[in-house]
Amino acid sequence: MRKTIVTSIATGTMTLFLVSACAEDTKVTEAVVTPAVAVAQDGPVTSDQVSPIMDQPVNFSTPEEAEKSLQKVREQGGEIAYKNLEGSMKYMLYRDLSLKGSQEKMYEKLDGKTPTQIISMAKR
Repeated sequence: MRKTIVTSIATGTMTLFLVSACAEDTKVTEAVVTPAVAVAQDGPVTSDQVSPIMDQPVNFSTPEEAEKSLQKVREQGGEIAYKNLEGSMKYMLYRDLSLKGSQEKMYEKLDGKTPTQIISMAKR
C-alpha cells in the first residue's frame, strides 16, 4: 500500500516538473521565432511603411551609395522602417540562392527598387 502511494506521488511530482520544463521551453522557442516571422508575414500597416521615403527608389549601384540610401531611410523613415528593410535584405541574402551570399549581387538585384518593394520581395 505504501509502495503504491509513494510511487504515485513520485510520478505526479515528476510529471509536474516535466510539464513546467516543456512549457518554459516553448516560451523560449516562441520568443526566438517571433522576429523571423515578422518579416515573412503580412502585418498591420504602420506609419513607417506609409512614409514617402519608402516609395522612393534606392541607389545600390555601389556599397557606399547603398549605405547612404539605407541611412536616408533610417533618418526619414524611422528606426522601424530601417529595421524592416535591413531584415528583409538579410533574409534575401541568405534565402535567395541566386545571390550565393554575395552582397554585390544583392545590391545589383535591388538597385532602383523602393524599400516597400524590397520588403514585399522578402515576404514572398
